[in-house]
Amino acid sequence: MSIISGLLNQNIDTVSSTSKDKYNDVTLTTVYSDLECRWEEKIGRTIGKDAEEKTYTVEVWIMPDYTVNHDYIITKDSKTYRVVGKENRYNLNGEIDHVKLFIA
Repeated sequence: MSIISGLLNQNIDTVSSTSKDKYNDVTLTTVYSDLECRWEEKIGRTIGKDAEEKTYTVEVWIMPDYTVNHDYIITKDSKTYRVVGKENRYNLNGEIDHVKLFIA
């Protein structure tokens, strides 16, 4: 049982991956929809996948059953955000309990 599973009382509308077509246009592919989360608006800084410091405006906690990569697009309440960082959080047994996403 997860430590935070009872705190996931909000939903993300869609999580989409990005890719470029042959004309170099960005296309979105919906990976998950109506994903349970904990959404906390908070400004901070994190280290991105390219080892650069990134500023985020929202922290999102999700269960580790879902794979959300850097540069995925998250839509909530008709607003669009991009994942700029992520961090695995562990329980007392050393197993991944939840994933914390940093989005801007």
